[in-house]
Amino acid sequence: MEKERVKKETIIMELATFEIPPAGDVLVLGKRAPIGPQAAKKMLDSVAPGQFELVQPEDDLIDAILIKSCLFSRAEKKRLIKAIVEESKAIMDSQCMVGIKSELIIKVEREL
Repeated sequence: MEKERVKKETIIMELATFEIPPAGDVLVLGKRAPIGPQAAKKMLDSVAPGQFELVQPEDDLIDAILIKSCLFSRAEKKRLIKAIVEESKAIMDSQCMVGIKSELIIKVEREL
């Protein structure tokens, strides 16, 4: 007797919000990244017009940072850029492009 074949299909899904643009909130470009700062800005402006600001820090590894302008209304610009540079440098080399999704949490405590 022949055994009956049973076919079972399984799908596993992970759901998350779809980000536009897919770069996240910040794109960090190394000095020798495959795309230059102006081309990256143009690319992001094509999918998210006017949402990103180009920052070019004085750094030996990082050429440019493209950051969503709205983040500057939530955190002081210089401190935010400094944190991005320091954390990015820990994981990248001059050819890297690092996308960062940020989440800013503000905690407030008041005595009434």
